Amino acid sequence: MTRSGPDPVPETPACKSTQPTKRENEMNADIWTNFGFSVLALALCLIPLWRIALKIDDASIIDVFWGAGFGIVALVCLALLDQHTPYTTLLALLPIIWAVRLSTYLATRNLGKDEDPRYTHMRKGKLARNWPKYTAIYVFGLQGALIAVISAPIWWGLAAANNSGIGWLSIIGAVLWLAGFVFETVGDAQLSAFKKKHAGFDGPKDEKPVLNAGLWRYTRHPNYFGNACMWTGIWLIACQAPWGWVTLFSPIIMTVFLVFISGKGLLEKTLGKREAYVDYMERTSGFFPLPPRKK
Repeated sequence: MTRSGPDPVPETPACKSTQPTKRENEMNADIWTNFGFSVLALALCLIPLWRIALKIDDASIIDVFWGAGFGIVALVCLALLDQHTPYTTLLALLPIIWAVRLSTYLATRNLGKDEDPRYTHMRKGKLARNWPKYTAIYVFGLQGALIAVISAPIWWGLAAANNSGIGWLSIIGAVLWLAGFVFETVGDAQLSAFKKKHAGFDGPKDEKPVLNAGLWRYTRHPNYFGNACMWTGIWLIACQAPWGWVTLFSPIIMTVFLVFISGKGLLEKTLGKREAYVDYMERTSGFFPLPPRKK
């Protein structure tokens, strides 16, 4: 005698919802396709760039590529789309505009000049013997990996869009991006004009003038603040696509690096040794624009 099992449970809508739909499977495949091709495109650019850096003894050319890398990811993902909508155009166009602006600015400022002191200092230290390997992994490789990860709202949003329209999240994100773009562009322009004006200064280092006008009156780093705003805006636009919010790590990583690691934190380790800059720090917000404080 065999024991009969329980009566079969009828399939319900709740049961069906636990199974990935065809669209969800396609979306997952598209996301990984975008990511994979983005990594491949970055590698194809970074490997020859690394070789050039070794040949000319200037690792700081990676800084010029930083912005361009995000534009390359956006172009690759845009090319992989079967159809384009106003939403996908918006999501891809904003990082491309930022990439062109930033890389052009850095190329104009850096190319043809001596290597950035950060890399020169590392080159002359204990890393000198293994410099090619170190730069391949920790300079070019690391920055390539960061570009691939931080670009998540782009390769995720463009894959998951599913004809998503330009809704209120996209509008808020675009406005925030525009505000950040203005902050970064104007801040860089004011800094360039200030450096040009005081290029001939040959007095004591502690008496070197400090830029404390324009946007720099309200934040010590308007360009970094603008950068953070732009990537938060791009993330908000990606939130319009299904599950786009999971790429929140992108603006968080970008902001952490800008504030604590390679941006503000690193820069102020040097500038903070100057008396005039210490005075400036006491009066001016470190990141978010605020009215100057009274000493």
